[in-house]
Amino acid sequence: MRNRMKIKEIEAIPIKYPLKETVYWAQGPITERRMVLVKVKTDENIVGIGEAAIFGGPNITTKTIVEEELSEYVIGENPMYPEKIWEKMYMGTMQHGRRGVAITGMSGIDIAIWDLIGKIKETPLYQLLGGFKNKVKAYASAGFYTNDVKDIEILSKKMAGFVREGFTAVKMKLGRDPESKDEVVNQYKAVSRNSLELDFKRVRAVRKAVGGKTDLLVDPNNMWNVKTTIKMVNRLKDQNLYFIEEPIPTDDKEGLKIINSSIDIPVAGCETAYTRHEFKELITNRCVDIVQPGVTWAGGMTEARKIAIMASAHNMLCIPHSYNSAIDLAAAIHLTCSIPNSEYVEYDQTDGNALTMNLINNPFGLDKEGFVKPSNKPGLGIELNDKFIEKYREGV
Repeated sequence: MRNRMKIKEIEAIPIKYPLKETVYWAQGPITERRMVLVKVKTDENIVGIGEAAIFGGPNITTKTIVEEELSEYVIGENPMYPEKIWEKMYMGTMQHGRRGVAITGMSGIDIAIWDLIGKIKETPLYQLLGGFKNKVKAYASAGFYTNDVKDIEILSKKMAGFVREGFTAVKMKLGRDPESKDEVVNQYKAVSRNSLELDFKRVRAVRKAVGGKTDLLVDPNNMWNVKTTIKMVNRLKDQNLYFIEEPIPTDDKEGLKIINSSIDIPVAGCETAYTRHEFKELITNRCVDIVQPGVTWAGGMTEARKIAIMASAHNMLCIPHSYNSAIDLAAAIHLTCSIPNSEYVEYDQTDGNALTMNLINNPFGLDKEGFVKPSNKPGLGIELNDKFIEKYREGV
């Protein structure tokens, strides 16, 4: 009986894929892509698939949290009660959780539970969540730095290539300071004048390469301060930026509010924020114009949808953070297609990131107008590539 179904097993699978070439963002080099795949199995042997974000920490930490702690709140529960399960996990970990790895672990389990529900009900997830549209525009998320002397030329060609592929928007990285010996303290002292000049040239080159009709998004990844952000946005006024994402550390809510009230382009954020409780601060204080909950990061589908609805009540767009694997992307597509207040979904285009294209057997493609569509198969509607997973899983 489906109304008596129980969750009997939870597995977290760490995966690591080495990039062919090192790229750089504001906080240093990226040499590999990692993820934690989460599987939730019922006593009827139905398996739901999810992903837990692991940015900034080792895969084993998230695996341990999922399998050794969070599973105690989930095993034995009926998967048709995701709200109950979410609250059990959140309250059970409150004294040492509320942010960080406890919430990302919860996110992976929650996404897998929603995938289960879709499979049980034989319904695509975006329709279960409300169903507003059946496709959404994707923006190409890339634009990293290289150490090549022709970095700007390489960047411009890649961004123009995305437009030729059908993307109507592209996002590029800002905020790297090649002169810094310690990237993690850049936001306290701002960055060097040469770094800002380099970013100014990069943005102008990309705008020229992609043309005036393409939406251009920029992301300093928390590495600027308030005055640097305002100064740079003012210098880039004529570049018609669609948004600037997380220019300063997320914890500086007052700084974000100052920036948002001082510049003319939308501030987007924050992928590094957790749960509706932190997003409530960002939204009600007008720290941002566009909210970016990561479904694998902010608390899963249960929580991300609440954040999106809260944003809607404040007349704000919700464009989820989706930057890691095809599972993350699938969850973001289903979320954006279930809500009225979303214009884009983020599509990771990092060179050689097989977690996007090779992790599943049915990767997402663009249509002629730059849209991606959620699968109409039950749940997330994705099929895992087991050979790829076995080849790149850690600890084997």
